[in-house]
Amino acid sequence: MQKMVLIVSICMVILFSTVALLGAFANGNSVADETGSIGDVITQKETALKIGKALLEEHFTNMPWNETPIDAEEKDGIWKVHNVVEQVRTTDDGKVWVSGGGELYVEFRKSNGEVLKIGVND
Repeated sequence: MQKMVLIVSICMVILFSTVALLGAFANGNSVADETGSIGDVITQKETALKIGKALLEEHFTNMPWNETPIDAEEKDGIWKVHNVVEQVRTTDDGKVWVSGGGELYVEFRKSNGEVLKIGVND
């Protein structure tokens, strides 16, 4: 019985999604241009920040991301989401100094979100 309910639910979701898409296309709403090309998918800086932050959080789990400022820059169809980590260090003789730290970053395509690089710049 539970299997049947699950199957019916999935079929209903597929049906409603198909109807919604067909309705959107019938009204002239399409993500493709006149050549059939989709174009850029990630066009807004806020969207790039959300995607980039999620990827950075997944790969650099020891960072306090709620306290770490991040920024996004787009150049030549590539989004780069990054931060600069300041590190406070104490030397053996007790002196405290702040280093620039390392930049944690992720780069991905504006056109389709393909991740190109995730890394650290020292």
